[in-house]
Amino acid sequence: MVWLSITQNVDALDPVAAHSRPWAKVEKFWRFCNRYGDYQATPPRLRRQFIIEMERARSQAKSCADAQH
Repeated sequence: MVWLSITQNVDALDPVAAHSRPWAKVEKFWRFCNRYGDYQATPPRLRRQFIIEMERARSQAKSCADAQH
């Protein structure tokens, strides 16, 4: 873990896109695992609402990011 955090700031990684750096991939996988775990922990009758709320939060975050640019 320390190696990945140190290598994130190495000059050799400058030409590499931020979303394809090693730590970014680990973070993306971690977020997926957390969401999947939350989904599986949700009772089956509430899973549809869980997905709807997750998509709504995602679209709000995207619209806020677009508004800033």
